Formats: sequence, structure tokens, C-alpha cells
Amino acid sequence: MMKSAQTSSFDPIGPDELETIGKAFLDELQRRALPRKSEEAEALAAKLINAYQSGIRDDLGLSIVAGLS
Repeated sequence: MMKSAQTSSFDPIGPDELETIGKAFLDELQRRALPRKSEEAEALAAKLINAYQSGIRDDLGLSIVAGLS
């Protein structure tokens, strides 16, 4: 039985993935000298999570996305 597209697209973020996203997030915060608790930081975190869920899974790809905001 084939999985539906909806079922196979659900891909929870695990500890390793969270670490990858978190590294890109912290690197970009440092580069921009932004505080972690700021609207810009929240927007950046959301952007990185969306990028990850869209299929950008590597450090370089996430770093590029982070730098585009």
C-alpha cells in the first residue's frame, strides 16, 4: 500500500535536525549582532524552520536562507 503525499510529507524535527537549525540560527544572530529575544530573531527562527520543512536540510543551505532575510 502506497503512502499518501500527506502522510509522507510529515517529517518531525528531531534532536539532530534541531541542532542543525539551531546552529544556523545562532550563527546568523551573532553575525547580525541580534539578541535572541527579538522580533528579528523570532522571524529568523520561523524562516529556518520553514526552510527545513521545505527540504533545505544542510548547514550551507540553511546558512544561505538565514542570510537572505
